[in-house]
Amino acid sequence: MDKILNDYLEKTDRYLRPMPAGERVDIIKEIKSEMLELEAEKHLTPTEITERLGSPKELARAYLGSSISKDGSFSLRKLLCIASFTGLAGGSIFVLPITSVLACGLLLSAIIAPIGGIIKLVGFLLGFDVPFVMFQFGSYTAHPLAAFPLSVLFGLLFFLAGKGLWWLTIKYVKALSQSKAKIHAFDAGL
Repeated sequence: MDKILNDYLEKTDRYLRPMPAGERVDIIKEIKSEMLELEAEKHLTPTEITERLGSPKELARAYLGSSISKDGSFSLRKLLCIASFTGLAGGSIFVLPITSVLACGLLLSAIIAPIGGIIKLVGFLLGFDVPFVMFQFGSYTAHPLAAFPLSVLFGLLFFLAGKGLWWLTIKYVKALSQSKAKIHAFDAGL
């Protein structure tokens, strides 16, 4: 394979580092196969092939975005891919970190809030006060018996808000990664 095409594949692979190794290898094999096909069947030069594929950064962004938006589930690996995607996406440098970090914070709060309510309730039932755990909203401080249902309610609200922000993050990534369709359009049009 030509040096230009090898360099292109190496750069693309570097941009895809946050992805699982197996998925990354499959993507590089797919791109290499498309390159060889364009070279053999369409008699394109390496420069023409790389021009059709676009920059390695854009191509990697498209694959990263596709991988992130494949399903809406939350995982730390996906969060790292979003961080990498943010660097590749450029214009979304503020949107993606805000929505993804807020989603993580709200999902974590959805777990912590009911635990705090349980601790406060158990402490009250056993006859001692847990001063560092309280449900306070402005100047209102809830009684320990009311703190547990309120903490469960707010935990549910935090969960729904976190899932909503995560969904928004995935949709935004999907919208930004539409350039992957460009590669397949070349295959169909040739």
